[in-house]
Amino acid sequence: MPFALGFQVYPWLERFLQLRQNPFVAYGFAVAMIALAVLVRWFVGEYVGARIPFVTFYPAIVFATLIGGLWPGILATILSTVAAWLLFVPPYFSFALGERELVQLLLFIVISGINVVIVGLLDALIRRLVIQQRNIRLLLDSAPNGFVLVDELGTIKLVNASTEKLFGYNRNELTGKAVDFLVPEQHVDAHRRLRAAYQQKPEVRSMGLGRDLNGRRKDGSEFALEIGLNPLDRDGQQAVLATVMDISARKRAEQHQRLLVQELQHRTQNLFAVVSALVRNSLKEAKTVAEAEQALSGRIKALSEAYVLLADAAWEGASLAQILDRQFSVYSNRIIVDGCEITITPRAAQQFSLIAHELSTNSLKYGALSAPDGQILISGNIDQRNGAERFVFSWNETGGPRVSPPTRRGFGSVILLESAQQFGTVAVDYAPEGLQYQLEVDLTTIEVPKKLETRSTPPTMAIRLDTA
Repeated sequence: MPFALGFQVYPWLERFLQLRQNPFVAYGFAVAMIALAVLVRWFVGEYVGARIPFVTFYPAIVFATLIGGLWPGILATILSTVAAWLLFVPPYFSFALGERELVQLLLFIVISGINVVIVGLLDALIRRLVIQQRNIRLLLDSAPNGFVLVDELGTIKLVNASTEKLFGYNRNELTGKAVDFLVPEQHVDAHRRLRAAYQQKPEVRSMGLGRDLNGRRKDGSEFALEIGLNPLDRDGQQAVLATVMDISARKRAEQHQRLLVQELQHRTQNLFAVVSALVRNSLKEAKTVAEAEQALSGRIKALSEAYVLLADAAWEGASLAQILDRQFSVYSNRIIVDGCEITITPRAAQQFSLIAHELSTNSLKYGALSAPDGQILISGNIDQRNGAERFVFSWNETGGPRVSPPTRRGFGSVILLESAQQFGTVAVDYAPEGLQYQLEVDLTTIEVPKKLETRSTPPTMAIRLDTA
């Protein structure tokens, strides 16, 4: 399989290529090979005779060129020519040549030169292939997706670095194992059937689209993945290259998006229900269109202020102090807020915004804010009672006109009394010196936990605004 070569690692070849970069090693090897050829020729001289003086120098030149490269091969040729001429071509130990010996020497030089050129070209081709193979391997190992080469029997032949990272194994632990080794145990049988069916008609296709696939890591954990299959064929032997992609993050994002859509739908429906109740009840109690418009716009604005704060906090909660600050920014010099620095749930934020609006509206019409010297103190206190924490929200007016109990019950009373009773206990005192309103609730029902837990369903935000 040609593609498989891109994964193969040959440490000995890498070390050899690094070694030959040293010129002392390359040329030294060439000299050593010629010296060895001289010794061998010396010892076998009586068997080969004087007619073939160059017999041991040919392989020496070939090996010197193969190991050292072109120029060490040329050096080996020159040294071989000199050594054979001096030592093994009659007359011995002399550079004198007869006609026959001259022809032999010239033929040796020509044939050796051809050998050096051929071996040098082959060497250059091998080096180019090695470099190409190295680049392919680096490319595959740097790919973000895993590559797994599986033969027709389902045996893992090769993997890349990303596969090692995805599954927690090194390639030596995976090579030779069945590919089912990477499949969760409960899915092994189904995977074998699918693989057998695919082998009957292999084709390029993607898996994981429309269904969930899981891989099994070395530590036994599972993760969502998507696999692309590409059949390979060489000399009638089939294999499959599987491209593996970890889609765990994408799955979590999709799940989070679904939860957000569900939560948005729920909150949108709840918002319409609340607005519908505000419109219906505000119109019901109003005597004129102007009065209805004023009451309705004020309540919707109070609600929208709370929704802005919740949106800024990704609907995880809102600060009660900030809700009150937005409601009373116009009267900041006459309203004192203390002890309300808690983060409350979306449902509680919605409720407290409407309660604060109704209290401020009543105060502006009949209470402390209707008089120039009127003051309002808003306080929040956390009390320990029977091992549970209770939050007490208090509204105290002073400096306003004399207070008397209302003669009729309007929609504002529904918000302040009946709707607020969903949280806890409500107490209202129409003292002559000023209205006192107190709402006591279980702190755990309105405060956002320090560490929010992931919820499979969105929290309810509905509050009861209908009159009895």
